[in-house]
Parts: sequence; C-alpha cells; structure tokens
Amino acid sequence: MKNTCTLVSLLVAASFLSCSGPAAPRAAASGSSADGPPQAPGAPPHGDTAPGLPPGHPPIGSGAAAESAPDRARTRVAGTARLSPKLSAGPGDVLYVIAKKGTTTLAVQRIEKPAFPLAFELSAADAMVSGVAFEGPVDLVARLSRSGDAIPSKGDLEGLTKGVAVPASGVEVTIDTTRP
Repeated sequence: MKNTCTLVSLLVAASFLSCSGPAAPRAAASGSSADGPPQAPGAPPHGDTAPGLPPGHPPIGSGAAAESAPDRARTRVAGTARLSPKLSAGPGDVLYVIAKKGTTTLAVQRIEKPAFPLAFELSAADAMVSGVAFEGPVDLVARLSRSGDAIPSKGDLEGLTKGVAVPASGVEVTIDTTRP
C-alpha cells in the first residue's frame, strides 16, 4: 500500500510538472542573457515580449512611436486648434485631432479636458494602422466630442482644414460647426 501511495504521488507530481511547460530561461544578475548582449535593467529578456502582447510583437515604444527626430520632422503636421467664440466646451468634452486622406483615417490624437487654443502635433507615431504612410495632402479634423466617443455624433463640435501638406507647421483648425 505504501508503494502504491508513493507511485500515485509521483505520477501526480509528474503530471503537474509536464502541464506547466518548460521553465523560462533566466537572465544573469548582471542584466545579460546567455544568448545575447547585456540588457537594460527591467527590460524583458531577449526574445520575450511585454505581458499581454502576442509572441513576436515589438515592444511598445518601438516602431512608429519611436521614430527618430529627423523622420518625425518629415512626417508631422503641427498647429493650433481653436474654438470659435460662439461655441463653448464642456468639462467632460474630449478633443480628437484627426488626419484623413480621403475616407482613410491616417492618425488620431485623443485629448481629454482640452484648453483652447490648443497646440497639436500629429505624425506617424499617431498612426491608426501600422505601415500606412503618413503623407499629404491630408485633411485635418478637430472634433470636440460631447460623449467622449471617437465616433462622431449629433451635437459634437467640429472644424476642418483641407489639403494640408506633410510636413507642415503653423496649421490652424477652427472648431466652428455643430454636427446636426
């Protein structure tokens, strides 16, 4: 009976270990791993991604969001969003600054509790879809959403500036229309 209990215990332990998968490789205390160069403290081990991202996904903060300063200067639109004196913003309103090319949304910024006039800058770092070129001409929409939702709805306030070259600076968008 004692041998049977021991055998069952070993089988249960083996089953548990086989279901938990292989042990993850550990980085040395110096911040380097056995298969690569030293890493920054707190960085995920080489080949790993941040929790919640699929395997092979680049770390957040790389790619378009981490574009170099010269690249960003060539692919940015900067300016000021103004609210017409005839209109007023509410305390819960959210501003969306949107760059569109035809019906395609290229880039968006969401700004809570905006204060006008508001300086903005859109670039490839604000792209809706990775790999879509942020190039002009673009139409800039400044939408003050009453609900906070990105989808336009009745009562939202909007402004539009058409045909903006990329790159551009000093662009003015005046929010002067109420969506019917």
